[in-house]
Amino acid sequence: MKSTLAALALLLLLTAGAPALAADDPAFMQHFFAPELVLKHASAIQLTKQQRAALTKDIGQVTGATTELQLSMMDGLGSVEELSAADPVNEDALLASIHEVLMAEMRVKEAHMGLLVRIRNLLTPEQRESLRKLRDGGR
Repeated sequence: MKSTLAALALLLLLTAGAPALAADDPAFMQHFFAPELVLKHASAIQLTKQQRAALTKDIGQVTGATTELQLSMMDGLGSVEELSAADPVNEDALLASIHEVLMAEMRVKEAHMGLLVRIRNLLTPEQRESLRKLRDGGR
């Protein structure tokens, strides 16, 4: 049981901060760009100082907010562990605790998606096209 909960915890933490466009992401994600990609190719896409400042400020805000949520998820997983070890397991309490963890995960993902939307809206159409080509290997 501990290995299952540890795997769940790791999965939640990894997926919460996963960059856009993993192999199994939905098709709509192709329209968005991870902050790391934008910053890596800042000079190639001629990112302005104002765009960079707005991007780094937004990244900092999202990182701060999601760090708190991730800590909340870890605390919640501790509760899940305790409830899972009981004999018998209180199903209602366990499911309520899991629900809280999943809600925190959803808020993390919403924050990351909001960041991706703001990044996309910050970029010009030309910058987005350049990033698509850089990301997709020139296709």
